Amino acid sequence: MTLLRSTAGFALSALAAAACSTTSSPPPPASYPPPYGAQPYAYGYGQQPPSYGQPGYGAQPAPYGAQPAPYGAPPQTPAYSPPQTAPATQPPMPVPSVQGAMDPITNTDINWLRQRAASLMQEDVAALPDVAKQRVQGIPLSIDDTPGEVNAFATCNNGTAAMVVTDGLLDISAHLAQARANDDVFGTRKVNDYIQFIAQTQKPNAPVSQPPRGFFDPAQQADARRVARQHDVFDEMLGFVLGHELAHHHLGHLPCTGGTGFLGSSNILRGLSETVPMFNQPNEIAADTAGTDTILTAGARRSGYHLTEGGALLMMQFFASSDQLSPEDILFGFDRTHPPPAIRTPIIQQTANLWRSTGGTWVPLPRL
Repeated sequence: MTLLRSTAGFALSALAAAACSTTSSPPPPASYPPPYGAQPYAYGYGQQPPSYGQPGYGAQPAPYGAQPAPYGAPPQTPAYSPPQTAPATQPPMPVPSVQGAMDPITNTDINWLRQRAASLMQEDVAALPDVAKQRVQGIPLSIDDTPGEVNAFATCNNGTAAMVVTDGLLDISAHLAQARANDDVFGTRKVNDYIQFIAQTQKPNAPVSQPPRGFFDPAQQADARRVARQHDVFDEMLGFVLGHELAHHHLGHLPCTGGTGFLGSSNILRGLSETVPMFNQPNEIAADTAGTDTILTAGARRSGYHLTEGGALLMMQFFASSDQLSPEDILFGFDRTHPPPAIRTPIIQQTANLWRSTGGTWVPLPRL
């Protein structure tokens, strides 16, 4: 997911190192916020492409159990046990009601995925510390339906802050969530299969390639444990992506939501960040750190399953593997202003470990 067509974001660019670069975003659908036109300032995710077992899908799925094993571990069929029952300090965002066979992630229901993105962004904002929340409260989320765009980014347009997510990113996130759920429940290797499929079939400026019929076993797709798990994984992925992009706003990486910087004007540093990759990478690392703290804090406020950093690590796996399988960058050729996944992955892991070991303490980050 290039998530970074502008200066910072989640871009599927070459499906590998989150690419942030400044460009113009095509107008989103008429039913969504007005188009932003040229993106003079923007942070996007460059590379790889997130309420999962929460009540509301119709029939309640069978217990899906404890937190999954770390992402990237050898596939195996986990033993399912009753979910966590720690009391939530804040109720989870509501999930549209759907029936078993009509699950919106299984069917890649784009309208439901768009609604879910908006809900997850609200949940992320609610989990932020007060000083950060004040900077991003009320920022709109717009949808870009341009074919082939796999991206999410924070941006400023004429001094107005905005967040953008593309249908392409939602599509790939939905399929990755299905693949991970399949692997966790049935011990398959669908994540690897899906990454390879995308790398081999995706063409520039074309709609996201859809797996052929039979790619996922229909009998397994209907399994309640799998359905619950794919919702958890989807929320983890998209929640982290949006938390990363929100961080570019509340950490002051963009002029419309930043304050006075170290040199008297925060715009000086932001200008360098937009044109010189070496200046942008520290911002991307900071956004990854804040995005990890955001998804863990939001997840801890839910009853039952608590969201983890697993979705973020799955995206890093997607970007890294896709980059290796697509040496010619046939997918998303954006400027690579993000650090490579090999650097970002341990940062996400270390941030999550610190968060847990300190009882939910956030890593202190400079706010411009």
